[in-house]
Amino acid sequence: MMLLACNDSKLDDSIHDSIQGSSLSHFSIKDSVGITIIEIFEPFLHSSKTERYVLYPKLEGKPKGIKADIFIGLPIERIGINSTTHLGYLKELNKHDKITAVSNTSLFYDEDFQKSIQEGKVTELGSRSLNTELVIESDLDVLFTFAIDAASYNEIERLRTLGQPVVLISEFMESDPLKKAQWLKVFAAFFDDSTKRNANSHLQMIQQRYDSIKNQSMLYSFLPKVAIGLPWKGSWYVSGGESYQAKLIHDASASYIWNDYLQSASVPLNIETAISRSMQADFWINPGRLASKGDLSNSNIVFEQFSSFRNQNIYTNYKRSNKFGGNDYWEMGVVRPDLILSDLVSIFHNHANDSLIFYKSIFE
Repeated sequence: MMLLACNDSKLDDSIHDSIQGSSLSHFSIKDSVGITIIEIFEPFLHSSKTERYVLYPKLEGKPKGIKADIFIGLPIERIGINSTTHLGYLKELNKHDKITAVSNTSLFYDEDFQKSIQEGKVTELGSRSLNTELVIESDLDVLFTFAIDAASYNEIERLRTLGQPVVLISEFMESDPLKKAQWLKVFAAFFDDSTKRNANSHLQMIQQRYDSIKNQSMLYSFLPKVAIGLPWKGSWYVSGGESYQAKLIHDASASYIWNDYLQSASVPLNIETAISRSMQADFWINPGRLASKGDLSNSNIVFEQFSSFRNQNIYTNYKRSNKFGGNDYWEMGVVRPDLILSDLVSIFHNHANDSLIFYKSIFE
């Protein structure tokens, strides 16, 4: 039995947006009489289900008289994860040492974590998909994973019937960068009060810094036009005008050329239509794994006619990546949207390539 596994760094950003939901937060956390209740709303696109988890102290026993999809006794010591973003959250909390099993071991960016994998401290749950047998054998206190549709959710339910506590992390459904970062609170809920306070402090800092960068960017009078993405399997998937990527572009005081598509999911366009509008954009960002002007030219010679190509204004978000496809944009970036926003402001308004963290020019 195999379950879908995810590594966001393998997805083009516009494809990632294709599974995003509404702009509403998709979780709530409530503390009540020694227990913590976590609810996950619409855990995957078009789902009407609400997941309910109850966290309780192991020494006090499982609480009675309360309903939940799963009960998890605390503390937890053995964690499994199924996305590179999960590492980003747990590392920010300094709890990544509790990760004992992951899917797609080669696709994580963090060097220290890769060292733990090589030393056998972190085991494989499957290369391209989660393997049910390996999950059960790993003896995990909790598996953090996700569902993208009813079929993958049914496989998660099967894991639960086999006794594996599974928690759905649906940060990919958030179209607001700050709300995506807020999922740090969900991970922190599985640890002590000090960890929860650290999570809140981090998020307050991120909120303040993000707002400051956003407000400063509003002083620029010129709003450059920005294109995004790259053709994929015969179509050009562009992030919708209410997507995560569109929000970042807007907050960096730029004009996203596909803002008129009022949805958070991506929009598949025929390549000719996409090229026609993208050709006039001042900037082009996130062109997938194409990391040089040669890569773009070889992909399609017409790209050389783009205004962004002629003016050398094409930037990839693969600056912090490795040869296996691991990309820190989808690890550290998920809890540091302020750094991503800072990069974009520098690109669109200051052309300060030396200060960029996640981005780099393909012309370097």
